[in-house]
Amino acid sequence: MAKARLSKVVRNHIHLLLLLLISCQTAFGQPSKKVRQDIQQYFVPIGGAAQVLPSAVMEKLKGKRIVGLGEATHGTAEFEQLFSRLSKSLILEQGFNVVVLAEANFYDTRALNDYIVHGKGDAETAIRYMRHSPAAFVEEEFRELAEWIRVCNESRPAEERVWMLGVDAMSPRGAAYDALRLCQELNVELPEEVRQYLTELTALPEPMFESFASRITLSSALAKVAVLRQALQQAEYGGKLSDEQRWLLQSTVTLEHAICFLSDHYLHKKWSDRQFRDEAMLANIQWVEKTRPGAKMVVYAHNAHLEKNVGYKLTQSYKARLGKLLHNTYGEDFYAICTEVKSGTYWAGNDDGEVSVPEKTSKIGQVVGTVVDAPIGLLELNATPSLTKYFNSPLTMTFGVLLGSNNSPTGTVNLATAFDALLYVRESTPKLRTKPETELKQFSLNLNLSPELVKSAGKQGKLMVNLNSTLATIGTSLSNEGAFLGLLFVDGQKNVVGYRAVQLTGNSGLLQTFPLPARTENVLLTVSGNNVKDLTIEHLAVNGIDITLEEFKYFGEGYSSTTEKSRLTLKETAKGSS
Repeated sequence: MAKARLSKVVRNHIHLLLLLLISCQTAFGQPSKKVRQDIQQYFVPIGGAAQVLPSAVMEKLKGKRIVGLGEATHGTAEFEQLFSRLSKSLILEQGFNVVVLAEANFYDTRALNDYIVHGKGDAETAIRYMRHSPAAFVEEEFRELAEWIRVCNESRPAEERVWMLGVDAMSPRGAAYDALRLCQELNVELPEEVRQYLTELTALPEPMFESFASRITLSSALAKVAVLRQALQQAEYGGKLSDEQRWLLQSTVTLEHAICFLSDHYLHKKWSDRQFRDEAMLANIQWVEKTRPGAKMVVYAHNAHLEKNVGYKLTQSYKARLGKLLHNTYGEDFYAICTEVKSGTYWAGNDDGEVSVPEKTSKIGQVVGTVVDAPIGLLELNATPSLTKYFNSPLTMTFGVLLGSNNSPTGTVNLATAFDALLYVRESTPKLRTKPETELKQFSLNLNLSPELVKSAGKQGKLMVNLNSTLATIGTSLSNEGAFLGLLFVDGQKNVVGYRAVQLTGNSGLLQTFPLPARTENVLLTVSGNNVKDLTIEHLAVNGIDITLEEFKYFGEGYSSTTEKSRLTLKETAKGSS
């Protein structure tokens, strides 16, 4: 009897241990039998042949005004391909009429939308400029989608054509350019310090953002933006603006967000709790809705931007992201889909190149991959109470960005509250980046002022520049068209101590005095620009001393540069030199 009792105790202990093991497995992300059955039952496989998505997927999106598709990495081809298919399906079957690349800048995608709607320009150039600084490659999936929408629009009346644009505010340059252009078109006078600030923002090379942000306080910068907006509000244009001018005006609204992000990112080197980019995204989406009543939008961004509530643990300290803002604004009219991948490789930016997708047994992609055989498919996270409970438990998920690769999965909480559905991809491949077929039109004419001239200017504390030039622009919708005179002031340790810029007009007889910052020992004078048809410099003098134009060094593409008879000429070419 004692032996039997001992055997029973041992069996009970073994049973308890097994229960604990099962409990531990579930705690570390392994689904129960019920959850696995539910995943199998409610998972909708997506084949790769058809242009549109299966009806079982599209049925879930009926009645929605905004559908968001997140990406677990910025560099997975399959995510971009699925967004393209989702966009085409919603356009063809449910009347969606706005495609939003949320992390492309609002002001830098006016050219893209002009191509989509009016056939102005070309898709390749517009796609390369949509994050302001032109990319060295073409994001092929977005180019193909733009071309498809353009063809789709050809058979539609103008008022029914599909739009394609960005809503981000990562760089202030395009917004500052649009502000200057709008003020010029509406004859709005700005105080010189405000105009100078906007001009410097517009002409500023990206490597100088950090130095620029450190030389002006955020409060001072925002005060200048406030003066700009007040001047526009007081302008007597009777509310009658062209479609293009309304877009330019919205850019000035976005400018404040972009400057705040510039300060956080380059000066404080941290992501702000306030999330200025996401606030700008919502403001621009609401502008689209106001400008185009009845708009139905499909939105693409990183998972972390589109979560309705905290999904990734690393976003817990942030205030509302775009998905939260959309959920608060549109409620059940907003449907959010996250993506996840089991394994493979993705493109992690120019510095890291192609990297492996992190794998872990508790990662959602691994879990789903052990349950289903399909390479791609959709799963509603709240299809059953068991699925809701499981996906709201602590799990891990892929998280890849372009600012350095992330080689370990990131924790999730309440994923079924953050998203309505999950789009699963078994194998990730790097996003498709193709070589451009056409050259950009960009140039910089650089001239180092002589040490003697700089030393002489130091005694006077100023530089007086006299420039006679003429130029003609191509007439694009890009937010950087035109040319600027720039002065870069550098000390003996090669630290930038100042930067000034002036926008050149069609026929410039420029005579302007610039204060020389303390500690200046070197000055780089530049005439730079984009999408100029031709430019001629006939005379340049600094502090009354004529400058030999042959001293300019040309950098760029899409132009030829010649100097003869004391005249420097820049002209468009089919193939530029660099």
